[in-house]
Amino acid sequence: MFGLFRRKVNTKDVKAFESAVNAINIYVALSDWEKAKMAAHEIISKEKKSLENLIQNNNGDKKFEKKNIAIFEKKEEKIKKLLAKIELLEKDYNDKIKIERFNVRIKSMKKEIDKLISQSKTNDALTLLNSFYKENENEISVINFYKKEKIIIQRAINKKIGRLDDRTKTNAKLEAMTLIGEDYKAPEEEKIKKEDLGFFQRLKAKFNFWKTLNKKREEKKLLDEVNILIEEDSKVKKELAAKKLEKMHSGLIKELVYDNMIGYDLYGKILGADKISGDTFGLEENRNNYLMFLGDATGHGVRAGFIISVFNQLFKTFKEKSIKDIYIDINNQLKQKLESKNFVTGALFEINKGGSSIKYAGMGHEPIFIYREKTGEVEKKVLGGLAAGFRIIKDANQVKIRDIKLEDGDILMIFSDGIVEAKGVNGEFYGIDRLGETFKKVLKFESDIRKIYNFLIEDLKGFKGGIKFEDDASILLLKRDANRDLVKKGDQILEDIKEKENLKSDEIKRLEGERRENLSKKLEAIRREKETKRIISILGELYYSGEILQLKQEAIRYIKEGYIDKKINFYLRKAIENENNYRIEQKNQKMQNKYNVLLGLYKKGDYDTVIKELEYIIRKDGNF
Repeated sequence: MFGLFRRKVNTKDVKAFESAVNAINIYVALSDWEKAKMAAHEIISKEKKSLENLIQNNNGDKKFEKKNIAIFEKKEEKIKKLLAKIELLEKDYNDKIKIERFNVRIKSMKKEIDKLISQSKTNDALTLLNSFYKENENEISVINFYKKEKIIIQRAINKKIGRLDDRTKTNAKLEAMTLIGEDYKAPEEEKIKKEDLGFFQRLKAKFNFWKTLNKKREEKKLLDEVNILIEEDSKVKKELAAKKLEKMHSGLIKELVYDNMIGYDLYGKILGADKISGDTFGLEENRNNYLMFLGDATGHGVRAGFIISVFNQLFKTFKEKSIKDIYIDINNQLKQKLESKNFVTGALFEINKGGSSIKYAGMGHEPIFIYREKTGEVEKKVLGGLAAGFRIIKDANQVKIRDIKLEDGDILMIFSDGIVEAKGVNGEFYGIDRLGETFKKVLKFESDIRKIYNFLIEDLKGFKGGIKFEDDASILLLKRDANRDLVKKGDQILEDIKEKENLKSDEIKRLEGERRENLSKKLEAIRREKETKRIISILGELYYSGEILQLKQEAIRYIKEGYIDKKINFYLRKAIENENNYRIEQKNQKMQNKYNVLLGLYKKGDYDTVIKELEYIIRKDGNF
């Protein structure tokens, strides 16, 4: 028996009963309950066997027998009491261990829940808490923890809802998605939507103004420096001028695209032979017109690059003037600034935003081509005029301004001499005739001006056979596109839409000023608004007739179909509130009924049933 002890016990010394009991107490002190119980049962067994041996060897002495039986019973009673004590101590010990383990689990659970709350994942925190409670719903410590944490999570949820209030007041879609329990991701245009200019925005605007002003000053200073360096007959100074111009030309337009142009589609590109380009083009706009130009400076290298830089700067300066005034001012300024014989050939265009008329003035440049969609023919038109900077213009009547009318689908092509003077492998020129023929050829199967440009350039590259361009090669394409026109009051298209869609005057007014290509989107928005009003009317009838369940179902369905409006949100919110209130009333009524039943059982004295039911209810709902 004594071999079971943890501490070495001398079996020769442990002969007396009290020594054996002390040995059991050692196991108890060590919380080794199983060995303590085994030792107790072993003592009883041994004492019983010892008694049986004494009785057998007693020779019939009843008095002696009786005395030893009494001693055994006394020892047995003591051991039984000790076993009972061990059972109680073991239970208390196990209860404490269980509580400690639960405390560790609860602390871990608390830490995880707090982490989820800090990450605004309150729904996940509530799910985790409910799962933990269901696994341990019979534990009082878990019940108490559940009740306490549920309150904390609910506060976090309320706080989160509070933070969303301001956003949902101004964002109907966010509120709608919140009400139907779906995530809402704001589109990029909402995220970057600009607010009314505040202090920092005004400060930024001022900063940009001064930044632009300083940039213009630096460009003027740089041009003056380049002009001085060019005039010096020094190779070193000309190289320095070239480096300064390279820096300026890195910011010049080499590709011209304007997707928001009213009434037209525009695309152009410069293939530069050198880092310093001798070609240039651009587009500026004022209130009524677009101003477009293409310029080609005579010569190459630094001198041509300088002239182009001056030309660009002057065009931007005079953009608010009429085409004739711009022509004269640029010409005279260039003549004054350029002391040598260099000049610029080019063309200026004044494109009216409200129609198909274009005014143009030639500066001794190459002819232009015009494709007429109705006939499928290509016209060649000579621009005329003198190269800019050739001589001072004193009389405005010397400048001839002509008109071109482009119908829907017509395309205007302007190009620099680097295209037609490009040489093939045998030294022959590409030529104007080949360019015109290629232009007409591509238009038989292509209408996208970007693809038309690519076709023309690929044909030119094929002609050159991989030889490097000797000069800058530029093409600028302008296509008349009626779908990009702005719709005006009184246009037939608005009258047709009004009749077909049965629109009111204020609804038609909303279409005025829109591009034709955008009318379908705008019209769809108006249709949707009308349908939204009809939906709101239906939901209102359901609300005031008390059909709350159907109201909720219909509101959710319309939101999922994309009908977003604050009034729809209002009706859904009311339906949810009504449903929640109904559930609370039902729950309270159920509790009241249960209370009445338990009260009746209590009065009858059926306390056990009352206690069991109350324990179950408290575990399930601590608020009872």
